[in-house]
Amino acid sequence: MATAKQIKPEKIKKKTDFRFTRDLLDGLAKQNVVLMTGIVTAPVIIAATSFKKGVVIALAFAVISFLTILTCSFVPKKIVYTLRVIIYAIVGSVYYIPTVLLLEKVFPLTVELIGIYMPLIITNALIFSKTESRFYLESKPKMVIDVIVFIAGFSVICVLTGSFREMICFGSFAGIKLTDFSIPAFEAPFGGFILLGIMAGTFRALYYYLRNRRIKQNEELAKAEAIEKEKAEQLARDIADEPKQLPQNEKE
Repeated sequence: MATAKQIKPEKIKKKTDFRFTRDLLDGLAKQNVVLMTGIVTAPVIIAATSFKKGVVIALAFAVISFLTILTCSFVPKKIVYTLRVIIYAIVGSVYYIPTVLLLEKVFPLTVELIGIYMPLIITNALIFSKTESRFYLESKPKMVIDVIVFIAGFSVICVLTGSFREMICFGSFAGIKLTDFSIPAFEAPFGGFILLGIMAGTFRALYYYLRNRRIKQNEELAKAEAIEKEKAEQLARDIADEPKQLPQNEKE
């Protein structure tokens, strides 16, 4: 008697349900690391006080985060999480040095004014939080696109915050004087908290308004489709019943 072959259980691939029409916008809106989740706010609140500072922080964040996440994606998952985190920090430090040296040549005074918040980018939450919970669960091509979108979401808000604070604090934009009106005290961290709070509140209100409107439109569309489907089914039943009535009419 032939022995039955043992069926090996299929390995479940731990991949997220990544849909480009939905998930690709997460980093810009739904899971924006500054306005929605708030996991990367310190550089924006404290250091982004001008347009140039915002640009420098955004560039440093983009280069260091992208290269660190991409490089560390090849670190074996068998390694203990604590050791992986240490490796992430070391890799980030390696990329930090050439990045800062390059930025110092382009923005020499700006990098110096940012101070301690430049090296803190190495340990930002996008690297230590989203990598394990999201990025490393995706395929490499999707991960690259997803990381770029998340970085873009941070960069846009960082530059906008720096621009707004420069106009409020000094009445200028990118060093160009626009008006004599200024509130120098807004350069302090509390100014960043206030401005970012207003931006976050406005952004979330707009996001949820658009989301609820889309949900309502989808519900109305689904109801209309259900009504049309019911009408089509009723018409099909009426057509199917017509031949049964013909013999009775002929008999009469």
